[in-house]
Amino acid sequence: MMSFIRRFQTVLQKHFALAWLILSSITLFGLLRFLARSPQLVELWYSRGLYKWLTRVLSSLSATLPFSLSEISLYLAILAALFWIVRGIWRRRFLRSALELLAGVTVLVLWFYFAWGFNYFRPKIEQQLQLAKVEPDSLTLRENLLWCIESANETWQPLSMWNLRELNDEIERSYSKVYQEMSLPPISGRWPPKFPVIPATLDYTLTSGIFGPFFHEVHLNSHLLPMEMPIILAHEKAHGRGFARESEASFLAVLVCLRSPNRALHYSAYFSLIGPFMARYHRFANTDSLTRLIRPEVIADFDSVQSRIEKYMGRVAGLSQKGYDLYLRANKVEGGVENYTDVVDLVIRWRGSHKAF
Repeated sequence: MMSFIRRFQTVLQKHFALAWLILSSITLFGLLRFLARSPQLVELWYSRGLYKWLTRVLSSLSATLPFSLSEISLYLAILAALFWIVRGIWRRRFLRSALELLAGVTVLVLWFYFAWGFNYFRPKIEQQLQLAKVEPDSLTLRENLLWCIESANETWQPLSMWNLRELNDEIERSYSKVYQEMSLPPISGRWPPKFPVIPATLDYTLTSGIFGPFFHEVHLNSHLLPMEMPIILAHEKAHGRGFARESEASFLAVLVCLRSPNRALHYSAYFSLIGPFMARYHRFANTDSLTRLIRPEVIADFDSVQSRIEKYMGRVAGLSQKGYDLYLRANKVEGGVENYTDVVDLVIRWRGSHKAF
C-alpha cells in the first residue's frame, strides 16, 4: 500500500498538469454544491449572462457545418480512450494511463458544466413564471386528459414528411412569440436540426432527440414520424435556450407548438401530452374508458410510434435509461427520468393560471 502511495506521489510530481486537473475536479465538485443552493445566482450570472454569450458563439459556429461536431467528437473521444488504455497496458504504465484518462474526463466534465450544465441549477420555470402550485387530484387529471384527447381528435390530419428548414423557421418564430408573451429573457442562437451520421446511436438508446452541450447542436432521430418531429425539435431547442430539466423543455415545446398557426404543430403537442397524462391518471383510475374516446387515426399514430420503438428495445436501451436516470439525479433533477412526465403538472398549472393555451 505504501509503495502504491509513493508511486502515486511520484507521478503527480512529474506531471503537474495532471495534479492541477485533479485539483480542479475537486474544486468543480465544491462549486456544484454551492451553485445547487444558489439558483438566483446561477440565473443572474450564468443563464442570463455567460451562457447567453456562449450559446450565441458556439451555436453560430456549429450551425455552419452540415455534420454534427458532437457526434464526431464522441467517436474520436472513444477511440482516444481505447488507444490510451491499450497503450497503458502495452507499456505497463497502468497508473499513469489511468491518471491521464482521468485528466481527459475532467476536462470534458468542466467544459460540460461551463458550456451548458450549470443551467440545471437555475430556478425552476414555475418560479420564473409564478405559476400557482397545484396538487392534481383525479378530477383535475381527468379534465386535463379529456382536454388533450379532444384537442388531439380535433387537430388530427394526415401528415407527410416535413421540410426541416420550414419547420425549423416556424418553431423559431413561435419561440419569439412565446418568449415575448411570457417575458422570458431573450436568447439568440442558431440550432438547425441535424441527423446523426450513425442513426443507431439514437435508435438503440431509444432517444428521439438530443441537445449536444459541448457545441450547442440539436440532433433528431432520423426515424422520427411526422407527428413526433415538431414537438421533439421544439423540446431540444428549449434545451438550447438553457432549460435543462426535461419537464420544462417539454412544457416550453408544447407552448411553442400551440402558439404556431400551423395545426399540424398543435396536433404534435396534444399527441405528446396524451401519454404522460394517461400514465399519471392511471394511478387513480382505469383509463380504458377514456382510451375509447381517442379517434382511430390517433390510435394508429400511437401504434406507429410503438412499432418504431419496439424493434430497438433491448439491453442497450435498458442500460441507457438507467444511466440517464443516474445522470439526471446527479444534477438534482427530482425523479430522474420520471421528470419527463412532470410536464403534466406544468401544463395543469399553466391552464389553471391562464385557462387556455
